[in-house]
Amino acid sequence: MDVERALAGEPQHPELATMKLAYRQIKARLLADPDCAEAFRLATELAESLREMAEEASLARAKAAARISESESLSLAGLANKLGISKARASQLLRVARGSEMNPSR
Repeated sequence: MDVERALAGEPQHPELATMKLAYRQIKARLLADPDCAEAFRLATELAESLREMAEEASLARAKAAARISESESLSLAGLANKLGISKARASQLLRVARGSEMNPSR
C-alpha cells in the first residue's frame, strides 16, 4: 500500500482514481450547466448511480469479510479484530454475505 497516497486520502487502485475523476467531471458539468432542468436530471442520474454502486460495494465488502472468515477459520471475535471492527459489525457483515447467497439476484 502506498502510504503517502493513503495519507492523502487518494484511492489505492487506478480504477478508483478513474471513478473519482469521472465523478468530479460530471459534478462540474452539472454545476456549470445553464439549463437547470438538465442539471437536475443529470444530478438525479448521478445520485441514483452512486447509490447503486454504494449498495454493490457494501455487498462486495460483506462477501470479502465472509471469505476472510472462512479461509482463515476465524471466530467472530477474530474476524472483528482482523478487520478492526466491532463483533456486532462483523456479525452484520456475515449475515449480509449469507443473505446474498440465499438470494442470488444480489
